Amino acid sequence: NLSSMSHLLLSRLSNLSPSGHSLLHKTIRLFSSSSTSPCFPLCVVEKDSPGNGGMVGDVHLFDAATEGLVTVTDKTIPEVITNGGIVVGASHGWLFFKDRHDHSVYVTDFYNSLAFKTNATMIPMPTFTALHLCQTEVVWNVAMSTSPGQQEDEDDWVVGIKFLGNQLSFCRPRRDLRWTNVSSPFKMFNNSNLMFSKRDKTFNLPAPVGNYLCSWDIQFHKDGYPAPKIHKLLFHNLPQLPQSMWELLDSCPREDHWVEYSRVSLSPSLSTLPIVMVFREEDRKDGIIKMCYTEDIGDICIFLSKSEAFCVPASSCPGLKPNSIYVADRVFSVYDLTTKTFHHFKYPIDAPEKISRVPCWLPPLLLQRLSKFSPRNSSLIYEKARRVLSSSAATNPYVSLEISADLNEGGGTIIGSVLLFDAAKQDVLTVEKTIPEEMIVEGKGVGASHGWLFMEDQRDRSLSVTDVLNPLASKRETTVIPLPPLASLQLCQSKVGWNVAMSSSPPDEDDEDDWVVAIKFLGGQLSLCRPRRDLRWTNIQTPLLGYLDNSNLMYSKRDQCFYLPSPGGHHLFSYDIKDKDHPNPKFHVLQFRDLPELPQSEWEILVSSCYRTEYLVESASTGEHFLVKRYIQTYLKNGQDYKTKQFMVFREEETLEGGRYMCYTDNIGDVCIFLSSSEAFCVQASSFPGLKPNSIYYIGQGFGIYNITNGNSTPFQGAPAKLSASFWLPPFSI
Repeated sequence: NLSSMSHLLLSRLSNLSPSGHSLLHKTIRLFSSSSTSPCFPLCVVEKDSPGNGGMVGDVHLFDAATEGLVTVTDKTIPEVITNGGIVVGASHGWLFFKDRHDHSVYVTDFYNSLAFKTNATMIPMPTFTALHLCQTEVVWNVAMSTSPGQQEDEDDWVVGIKFLGNQLSFCRPRRDLRWTNVSSPFKMFNNSNLMFSKRDKTFNLPAPVGNYLCSWDIQFHKDGYPAPKIHKLLFHNLPQLPQSMWELLDSCPREDHWVEYSRVSLSPSLSTLPIVMVFREEDRKDGIIKMCYTEDIGDICIFLSKSEAFCVPASSCPGLKPNSIYVADRVFSVYDLTTKTFHHFKYPIDAPEKISRVPCWLPPLLLQRLSKFSPRNSSLIYEKARRVLSSSAATNPYVSLEISADLNEGGGTIIGSVLLFDAAKQDVLTVEKTIPEEMIVEGKGVGASHGWLFMEDQRDRSLSVTDVLNPLASKRETTVIPLPPLASLQLCQSKVGWNVAMSSSPPDEDDEDDWVVAIKFLGGQLSLCRPRRDLRWTNIQTPLLGYLDNSNLMYSKRDQCFYLPSPGGHHLFSYDIKDKDHPNPKFHVLQFRDLPELPQSEWEILVSSCYRTEYLVESASTGEHFLVKRYIQTYLKNGQDYKTKQFMVFREEETLEGGRYMCYTDNIGDVCIFLSSSEAFCVQASSFPGLKPNSIYYIGQGFGIYNITNGNSTPFQGAPAKLSASFWLPPFSI
């Protein structure tokens, strides 16, 4: 089960560790000695209060150079930390703490072993506000232009925060009363890591898969609203890898870290150690940056964690290993770029038994003191929407395009139009429907399943399920089923949904326990409920926080459970709906077979230049399971855009105890698979004249039909070029 898997991961960190190192334990009392090596906070052990209302404790740090324990004794602990403050990021050795009660955020030097121990500096940040369709509950990472107080002009200290999703926020804490909020230019920046370049005086954000770099000038306040510059990254000199290695890379989730002078691509995996690639910046010209693969960064060490990435010369901190990458996240180790091997740190002998690690490397004090750095459309739709569907309308799969109506002066329900695109006939249709007032005023579709739309009223964030998009439902009695209020787990958010799934369409009240609704939020929260029975959601934190942020939820009628595939698709988590109170996830390993033999150049495009997402889909007629990998390429053409480069389809061949085989196929027979922001589904093409068998119908990053046999995509004719938040809706014969 999942809890035992998590235990095995933690055990592996210690069991794989070499035993030859003698661990040192350094105790710092006042300023009798100083540690200028990069450190990793382990925990704070509280002691008795000295009587003045404050709390005193010992701060335990792991020294990367000596691989020993550093203890700062008798340090006054700020109240926000003693009250269970949550670390949301770090930069320049300063940690960002979030108060779990009022969600206020502070920047502190509390973990700086050389800072004055009786009065840790606590700098409050302005209150967060979320942009439309964004959230500020979950911070992804933070970056600062410099340490507080180490600049001559207060305007030179700028803080940048990247939230999970597409929002960035900047402020000058000594001057600004509120944040400057910016939406990232690409739609898929959910997990991109922000960094600040001292050389260029810009905040940099790599696009997913790292083929573009967006930068914001630190002087943005002088030019008004900050518009990012976008640089294209050209990669060359990639290593010649065998097919098996490319397959392994394709199975891994991926993180891109931009460090001064270089970019690091980290591919963590549950079944293997992370795979690391480093690219050195060579040249910039006309908005293009040339990046060269390298296995030699000389005397440099790069430090990667949930804090802002940084690098130091190994020779400046005796004990550090040159040409290495220090990783602190799912593994806690150092990676040698020359030998391509990991050295795992041992559990410090003198450390407390229970360690709640703060996953942030802190740079040496030498770097914290540096203040200077000097290295070198609609009208077309309405014209086609002439035909009104009757109650005997065809039951082909269709796309929701738009809901429109004029609001009555007295409010209430009104008659409006629902625009649909028929996938089989490739025609735009319109349906007259009774539309609730809240859908017209402030309604937003957040997902769809079984043809039912999940609608959020943005005035009070209430959520409901409605059949307003169903052309066969009564137009005078649109069904609207309210859902319980949403609540967020710690370290999670419930404002931005990722996708939704249901066990079935809403049934008669006699079968109320058989209808289960699930919502996967952007980040680590999954919420389930039985709307006819439950007054609140059952909220679950998905395993390995940060690992399943963008995973697509689906429901299996065959297995009667909800599934979440991992990035890369090699692992599957399932939630049994029969466990009505506390659904614990089961963990499945997927083994892939018969992947296509692709040339190196093709793998480089798919693995190094494409954003990948996975879908698990079930055939309602046969119960077969298919795993679909979708590769999306970013490109610049009159702004930012995306295109679907390729799909790979894997059929479940057989099931083993705790594991499953997935076999690559370019022939799924009479089946059509439908992918969009709604729950994925498939139908038999022969049941709906006009549908193309052995095809994938997709929305988002293109709107068309993908032929699985020859790999060609055909855009739909007469449909809008761009669709926003549109959903494939299944035929009601499923």
